[in-house]
Amino acid sequence: MTTQSQRKKHTGLIISILLALATVAGIVIYFGEITKTATADTVKIDGMYLPTPKEMIDFQLTDNTGKSYSQANLKGHWTMMFFGFTNCGMVCPTTMAALNDMYKTLKKELPIDRLPAVVMVSVDPDRDSVERMNEYVHAFNPGFLGARAEMPQIQALEKALHLVAVKMQADGNAKNQYTINHSAEIMVFNPEGKLQAFLSYPHKADEMVQDYKTILAAQQVS
Repeated sequence: MTTQSQRKKHTGLIISILLALATVAGIVIYFGEITKTATADTVKIDGMYLPTPKEMIDFQLTDNTGKSYSQANLKGHWTMMFFGFTNCGMVCPTTMAALNDMYKTLKKELPIDRLPAVVMVSVDPDRDSVERMNEYVHAFNPGFLGARAEMPQIQALEKALHLVAVKMQADGNAKNQYTINHSAEIMVFNPEGKLQAFLSYPHKADEMVQDYKTILAAQQVS
């Protein structure tokens, strides 16, 4: 007989698969016309490179130091942005650890002005306070940023980037007993603050190093 716990696990697996399919489908639909008409050579990365980068919507978040973090903060440098939450069991900590390993390698191989800012945006603002985000991102790298906002602002940003996050209630009736199934792509923004690429999950440090260098090289010859 199938137990309630087994049914929930089965449902969670189905939703995770649907999330992955929805994310890929959304990205293909959203960016498909751009890549069809682009004249630049295809840039080979584990994800998708946008020959014509996309403008970002205006957004207003609060970073892990309590300061405003907006579209203007993306300008003047490269940025890698990941959406996750501090109570995440596996996807978020493994991704953040991979980003840290990637960053340490890039720091040895690139000048400081070519290094990306790394930002984690919370999809769980009800539990992820500014203080909690600060502790979490600094546990991986003291230079990483965390950012949060109230749910309407987060959902608007997710929609603009075609990301998905779905709350899944865990066993028990307590309000905070839940997890979140979410898209795990890393968004890469160029120094103009435009979306230039995304990197597909699962993330490996050595692959991200190569992908980031490939993106930089593509910019130099474009």
